Amino acid sequence: MNDTFSNPDQALIHRFLASDRQPMAFDANPMAVALGASLLAVDVEAGRVELRFAPQGLFIQGTGVLQGGAVTAMLDFAMAFATLARLPVGRSCATVNLNTAFLRPAPQGAYIAVGEVERLGKAMAFTHARLLRAEDGTAVATATSTLAVL
Repeated sequence: MNDTFSNPDQALIHRFLASDRQPMAFDANPMAVALGASLLAVDVEAGRVELRFAPQGLFIQGTGVLQGGAVTAMLDFAMAFATLARLPVGRSCATVNLNTAFLRPAPQGAYIAVGEVERLGKAMAFTHARLLRAEDGTAVATATSTLAVL
């Protein structure tokens, strides 16, 4: 990792942007690794990212669907990565507020999270995300968040 990156997730974004932009698995974040996360697309100018998740069975709760915290974590990753993509190298962010709407049950399987920055200021970023079933694009949850720029 380049020493100018204070956040290994931001370093992953820049490795992806410098590559042939094929899906790139997360390697430095244990939670993202457990969620089977890969970076699929980054649009720096638009502040938009697409992440793929294939959560392990440990995230399945009693009724056979993904636990709500895991769903929220996938959305949180998408919004944080969208913000990190827009920030200058060496800057980072932290979620201050997160609001999740669960639209339908999320069975175990693959998901695409699309995160977008609505507004990026000097101290705060305002974002939103959608979590879609990879097989058919059905939305299972949405979220909004405010992130502090560090």
